[in-house]
Amino acid sequence: MIFSVCPHDIVKQLQTWLDMGAYLGHKLGVPVQLRRAMDFQEFYQSLHQSDMVFVNPMDAWVLHATHGFLPISRTELYDEVAFFAPAGSTSASLENLEGQPIGAVEKQFATYLGLYLLRQQGIEPGEVRFLDSWIQVVRKVVDGEIPYGLLYSDFLRGLSSLSRSMIQVIYESETRYATHMFLMHPRHEAMCEKVLAVLENMVNDIRGSAILQALQLGRWVPAQDLGVIGEVVAGGV
Repeated sequence: MIFSVCPHDIVKQLQTWLDMGAYLGHKLGVPVQLRRAMDFQEFYQSLHQSDMVFVNPMDAWVLHATHGFLPISRTELYDEVAFFAPAGSTSASLENLEGQPIGAVEKQFATYLGLYLLRQQGIEPGEVRFLDSWIQVVRKVVDGEIPYGLLYSDFLRGLSSLSRSMIQVIYESETRYATHMFLMHPRHEAMCEKVLAVLENMVNDIRGSAILQALQLGRWVPAQDLGVIGEVVAGGV
């Protein structure tokens, strides 16, 4: 079985995700091969052909809506968005984003969530300048090419102390709308209950618990209704 993991996660902890694939293969009694896509362009090329995936909420919603992928489990680490400006900015408030350019990465849940939350507060930003990666968003803002940016809150927490000192966080959401999720290709529907049981029991298993601690995702719990993700995407377009 081919196991695909969001590049945002795999690039940080490749070995742990290799361990996760091996763990799943052992528990399920089938060979599991981790697909090592380190960037989103490569990742998306054949994602829909994977047997099992761990992806961000946006990709989960798309795979479910367009290819019938079955949501199995979610984590306890919610996907939130952080807005930021260059360090020392004198106009660092959400209201100041009205009509202003903002940097983001295209087709990412954080981007849709950020725009959705702004519009919920009656704030309409100017041009959304899409960049290839979150680190590019940070660089463009720090260099003064774009006045504001948004990114995943967990990406913000992973920045080096030097990069973090160069930006000023304006607002960080606490919506608890969605998490990264584990989904199965519909051809494996008969395995879904077994896969969920394996994931849920990891916290009680010595090897599984060690993998969870390394990934820092909390425990696995049954997947949520994906409707709220669709609402955020529609409201953030």
